[in-house]
Amino acid sequence: MSNTVIRAVALFYLFATACVTAKNELRGKKSLDQINNESDRFLGNQNVFSAPNPTGVGQYVIQFASNKSFIESQSTFADSASTVLMTMEEFNMEVVEISSEEELEELIANENVVSIEKDQERYLLNPFPKVTAKNQRRQQEGEQIPYGIDLVRALEVSDEFVEDIKVCIIDTGYDITHEDLPDGSNVGGNDNLGNSWDEDGNGHGTHVAGTIAAIGNNNVGVVGVNRSGRISLHIERLFGNNGRPIFGSTIIKLANDCVAAGSDIISMSLGGPFGMDAESQAFERIYKENNVLVVAAAGNSANTAYSYPASYDSVMSVAAIDDKSEVAFFSQENDQVDISAPGVDVLSTKTGGGYIAYSGTSMACPHVAGVAALVWSHFQEKSSEEIRNALTASAVDLGPAGRDDAYGHGLIRADRAFQLLNGDFTLSPTAAPTPERPCSDDPQDFTDSQNNGCDWYTGGLFNRCTWFASYRANDDGITAKDACCYCGGGGFIPITQTSSPTVSPTISFEPSSSPKPTSAPTSSPTPSPTVPFTLDPTATPTSSPTGCVDEEGWVNSRGDGCDTYGFFKCVFFGNWFENEGKTANDACCVCQ
Repeated sequence: MSNTVIRAVALFYLFATACVTAKNELRGKKSLDQINNESDRFLGNQNVFSAPNPTGVGQYVIQFASNKSFIESQSTFADSASTVLMTMEEFNMEVVEISSEEELEELIANENVVSIEKDQERYLLNPFPKVTAKNQRRQQEGEQIPYGIDLVRALEVSDEFVEDIKVCIIDTGYDITHEDLPDGSNVGGNDNLGNSWDEDGNGHGTHVAGTIAAIGNNNVGVVGVNRSGRISLHIERLFGNNGRPIFGSTIIKLANDCVAAGSDIISMSLGGPFGMDAESQAFERIYKENNVLVVAAAGNSANTAYSYPASYDSVMSVAAIDDKSEVAFFSQENDQVDISAPGVDVLSTKTGGGYIAYSGTSMACPHVAGVAALVWSHFQEKSSEEIRNALTASAVDLGPAGRDDAYGHGLIRADRAFQLLNGDFTLSPTAAPTPERPCSDDPQDFTDSQNNGCDWYTGGLFNRCTWFASYRANDDGITAKDACCYCGGGGFIPITQTSSPTVSPTISFEPSSSPKPTSAPTSSPTPSPTVPFTLDPTATPTSSPTGCVDEEGWVNSRGDGCDTYGFFKCVFFGNWFENEGKTANDACCVCQ
């Protein structure tokens, strides 16, 4: 094939792609560039604790060596031009608006000051609304079980004990008038920054709360992970209706208020690009000393940057997956991701009544907080660390074998975590891999914009999925990549309750001596004392006969991974679309 022909084909391919992109945007879809340019996509490629050294005037967090030196500092600041914005005696900490370089230098030199650092901003992780007529803001007729509730198998674990567990939601508030949310004595909160906790002009917090606690069996709306209406909720309203950023010091204060209110779990669908030592130490103390499990959204920037507080070791960082258990394109991928949960087109409660589908790691986070509450309610003698370890150890492994940066330990599953703590199965490094679930094209009558069905994609002299599956959307916005099993789409045929449980490559089930009851016992079950809480060694990634392994997690500048490349695409584009300094010829075995 001549270079002229190759160039002509390449130019045609780029032109066709641009046309499809424009067509999708006219339909209301967002391209990756559009999303990255939105104001809430704040994360760049910053590294852990990469904020600049303290310089200049501004808001600082100051930690003192002892309670005595903390108390003495009160008189010091009273005589200065600086303003004390907040005091947290529990942490010997003050938040101060420093008025001059000289005063900052004096504090840095003060032997009673353990640390002084810039107070970093924290942002609301705004979700992506589902832009289709089917999932626009609406009143829900009848009751619907969102796919995420089924995916995490929440309904297979009784929630009769959840009134003994309290979840603290730090967010934009809570619409207590919503017909599908608890509004009794088991719900309370604190007003902050002049905002009432039981109102929500933004809607983000109310959507999060619905995933955790929307009431079931009321023939209205949706069902939450905990659906009896008895779970205890504590609301810390952090953001106003506009969702403008606040500071890490405020997060510390509100998390401490969650602890003071008796919370067992803290859910935070928020984050910022720079870590803070003071914030990290506060969450370490809350997690280990106060026995509170802290859960946060991993971030929506479609890159490998860290988001805080999710990326502290003491916090569970939650990635987003879709209804096919594939990682969402926007989800942060890094070595701090702990676990995955549904976060694409999640249907939940909307402020003012009705329901709406949103996408974001903000939507994945409450699935994990809700499952943690559900499981912990049966094993209340367990510590926060034991519950966290059980959730990750029992997760369904996704992606490469073992923990990876996209999925963490895998999909959280309420039933498996319950069974692990109840002694119903053990971890084994020799278990056979999970067999692939049967797939059916969905919708079965799918045709693309050229009237080609799924059978057309299986033919041809080259892999048509590679060339056309992502670009020929029909009038419903569905592509072959969405609908056709051959192209990685389609729908998985549900596994019935009577079939053997599906397990990850590192977990095997040990049947109990007696059948498991369909409902939880009247008292908390006694788990086996020998149940392990750590993962056994996992298999190394499968490599090709030549020893080549695709660079894990690499995608090109258009968001396509190595699995989208074939012979022809390598020939034409193997040296194009560089990302992270590499092209497909550098990162993908098929192109080498």
